Amino acid sequence: MNIKRKIKSSRILLTSVGAALSFAIVGCSSTPVAAPTPYKSAKSKAAYGYSSEKISANQYQVLFKATDKTPADKVQQYALYRAAEVAQEQEFTYLEVVKTNIDKKPVIAREITAGKEKPAVFQTDRQCTMSGCDEVAQPMAVPSTNDVVTTQINDIYFTIDVKMANDKTRLGKKVFTVSEILSEPLESKNAN
Repeated sequence: MNIKRKIKSSRILLTSVGAALSFAIVGCSSTPVAAPTPYKSAKSKAAYGYSSEKISANQYQVLFKATDKTPADKVQQYALYRAAEVAQEQEFTYLEVVKTNIDKKPVIAREITAGKEKPAVFQTDRQCTMSGCDEVAQPMAVPSTNDVVTTQINDIYFTIDVKMANDKTRLGKKVFTVSEILSEPLESKNAN
């Protein structure tokens, strides 16, 4: 009976620790992370990633919001790639960037710094039940090898206004072919 109480008490402790960690993560989720922004859809106006807005029948505005930890050329490539996706969805063959704009806004972000210490080894305990004995890791307070610090970064708002057409002559001199932009996968653009 004593073993069952220990197991139950360990489960309760682990559940409590898990709940506390969940609350800590959720509490910090409104603070951005100082890391490069991947190519993704922005789920809200405050989120990082791309969004687009129709200006007229053949013109769209594409925004890519990123942290300044994202290389500038990647931010531009992501915006152009998204513009090509929109053009393809709207069944256009060509596009032209008619206007660009970059805004920067300072924000406080979280950054994880790695320590040089070896990770802590968990203490084990032998627990036996009717089905046999097992070595079980016991939760304990250990010094962290990683620290979360706050740092100031800039949010980058890169906006392009794009005209789209099926006839190349309806656009200016700097015309892109939608299929050529989309033929280069983003993975190769992500490689450093």
